[in-house]
Amino acid sequence: MQTLSILGGGSAYTPGLLQALIAHAAELPLKTIRLYDIDAERLAIVARLTSAMARQSGILTIEAVTTLEAAIQGADMILNSTRPGGLEARRIDETLPLEFDIPGQETVGPGGFFYAMRSVPQALQVARLMQTLAPQAMLLNYTNPSNIVTQALADHGANVIGMCDQSDEDLQALTHALQLPPNYDFVCNGLNHATWYTNMRLDGKSLAELAPAITAFSDLQAPTEFDEEHRLRFVFSQAMARDNPGFWPNSYLPYYLYPYSFVEQAKRVGPRSDVVAASLPAYYAHFAEEAAKDVPQLRLYRGSAGFGDLAVSVIRALASDTPVALVLNLPNHGATSAFADDTVIETRVMLSRSGIQRLPAPPLPPSFHALAAQLENYQRLSATATVNGDQQSLIAALAANPMITSPAIAAAMLERARERYGKLLPGIPA
Repeated sequence: MQTLSILGGGSAYTPGLLQALIAHAAELPLKTIRLYDIDAERLAIVARLTSAMARQSGILTIEAVTTLEAAIQGADMILNSTRPGGLEARRIDETLPLEFDIPGQETVGPGGFFYAMRSVPQALQVARLMQTLAPQAMLLNYTNPSNIVTQALADHGANVIGMCDQSDEDLQALTHALQLPPNYDFVCNGLNHATWYTNMRLDGKSLAELAPAITAFSDLQAPTEFDEEHRLRFVFSQAMARDNPGFWPNSYLPYYLYPYSFVEQAKRVGPRSDVVAASLPAYYAHFAEEAAKDVPQLRLYRGSAGFGDLAVSVIRALASDTPVALVLNLPNHGATSAFADDTVIETRVMLSRSGIQRLPAPPLPPSFHALAAQLENYQRLSATATVNGDQQSLIAALAANPMITSPAIAAAMLERARERYGKLLPGIPA
């Protein structure tokens, strides 16, 4: 296990990921990091920077390649962190649903569905190339919406692990609000961006020991760096926790329970993608400046440390004889009776060189059972429809999303998507 290929290697996330890989290189079996991206200019900048970082460390070698085939050929692991359609498509993901008074979000709701229409075909292309060019490789999926993409890959027999660091971000936000260090343990069950955390120990203390503050979940303050949308998610998470004692929700679940609040906020503030787009020139200017130095100092990169740390943890576990407990997205295979055996769920598993050991997932809150069934149905239908692409399958899948109230609205949204996305979304039948 020596070569890791990063698809989407020109992303502003990549330098932070490489920094994490270098920091833990002694524990990893990697020798070569291969970068691929369709944006040649950004790939060149990131490759220069990461090559300089690797030279300074004296541990890893960086390769930049110009074709997907070259990226996959002979790789041991392939990390798919692409964003098909880029920020231009993301902006439509976030704004088109608002025309129907539905939250515009890039992973949940109709925005996530249109993202899946772009991501799933490309992910399956990667899986097909792996069969001939790297049959021994493991595909690590970081491309969103992770639940639908990983489900489609698993349905087609790919050797895939779905990754998402949202559970760490959510628990870090909770410990911060309680003025505790970011030291926590938990188990979880659900679907990606629709999980519930339970059996939590925060800084070594159970929920009961932290009463009354945590049992009431009243008036906790979100981290100061949160934007308005994330603060709103945190406020509603507290309300959901009060209604479900012993549990804390994934911070994406409030979109389903409080949709109109998010619609109002988004219409007033504008899409998150505009903020991201405005920030990118500063990242790449910083990358270019540091790449020219003998000793680059990476101070600015997209994403939290969790993005790199989770990837490092998965790679380290895959090379370890000792199983490591991680929250991953994988087919259920008996972990919980709440979902079908082949549905991709998000829960804690044990991962090692020997393979994946499912752990019994905790029960879901009774109040979530109906929504969980809806989301599972939506995930499965979407994983199929975004491959087949016929009009009726797409309408049925989109209509299954809990935010959509009828096939008529789903059909109208697909028609509007054909107008808004144009060539950015080629999968909609004419």
